[in-house]
Amino acid sequence: MQLNQVREQPGATKVRTLNNAAEHEARSVERHLDHRAAELLPQPLFDPQGRPAFRLGPVVPETDFLPPLALADAIGQCVSDNTAGDITAEELAANPVPYEEPERTVAACVDDVGVKKQKPRRKTGDRKPPAKEKKRVWTTVAHVQHAGASYALTAFGVPAVLRLLSALLVASGLQEVGLLFFTDGQRSLKDAIFDFWSARGRVRLILDWYHLQHKCRELGSLGLKGSIADKKVHIKALRRLLWYGLVDRAKAYIDALPPAAVRKSEVLEQIKGYLERNRPHIPCYALRKKLGLGCSSNPVEKQNDVLVAHRQKKNGMAWSEDGSHALSTLAAVRRNGETDNWLRDGRLAFRLPMAA
Repeated sequence: MQLNQVREQPGATKVRTLNNAAEHEARSVERHLDHRAAELLPQPLFDPQGRPAFRLGPVVPETDFLPPLALADAIGQCVSDNTAGDITAEELAANPVPYEEPERTVAACVDDVGVKKQKPRRKTGDRKPPAKEKKRVWTTVAHVQHAGASYALTAFGVPAVLRLLSALLVASGLQEVGLLFFTDGQRSLKDAIFDFWSARGRVRLILDWYHLQHKCRELGSLGLKGSIADKKVHIKALRRLLWYGLVDRAKAYIDALPPAAVRKSEVLEQIKGYLERNRPHIPCYALRKKLGLGCSSNPVEKQNDVLVAHRQKKNGMAWSEDGSHALSTLAAVRRNGETDNWLRDGRLAFRLPMAA
């Protein structure tokens, strides 16, 4: 459509022709990436799905984490900022989630983004089918970052994206660094990540702060009763405890809520279970912020907008699977600065540009 507007040519090129060209080009890119992944992930070092079959070592090197002195200074600043004076340095230091050295860690965010699925054509005069749940076309997007460089990956499904990520690490010479994933706590995604990298090891997860806040709001909307102002008091108190990574104190706060404030006790139990399941992935977010480390999966949310939503989520739009995946694939090529490589050489550099 934009090409026709620029050309200002009567009749121009039919939209269907442009669609076919885009889908054909995207399939070429996908075949190239699949071939590159196969080259970079040879057996027996990797299985056919791209999962590493080797282990980096039973002990994580100390160089993967920030030194104690840097943590002590940042913890002191967090305690000083806490004007209420009810949080101690010992509590913050006791949080079991370590704090990574950015130069020795690859940070990755993975998420699925859906767009409205195109309906099959109906013959003229056919009765409109009854309303059903809207069907969607899903694309998995990953944002990978290391030492100031980043790369976007798209594929159909989490396993396919993790395979590309595995190949990208090898191509960038980063197959031996630690991996840190930011997730929303979804069990299937968490299980898929740990299963994929189980043999390799040195993989950690951080629970996204935004989604943790969402659980706090869920407590107010479903689990509590009373005025909006009363609910906000409890939500704010719970969020504050979790911002400092104090899971036990957050659970104790929920237990101590007066019966008159509880609307659905089962919701409170669910939230406590959510906190307990994700305890290994809940750091002191206040400390991470002081250290300049990430606290959320915002980068992949941005990539969702750039690669998919900006073009495909507009009023009245619906997409076939081939069309949606083709556009997201080509958008990733452009976002990664690979357009010239592809048009000139028919190949992608496929590596983090600033990686050693």
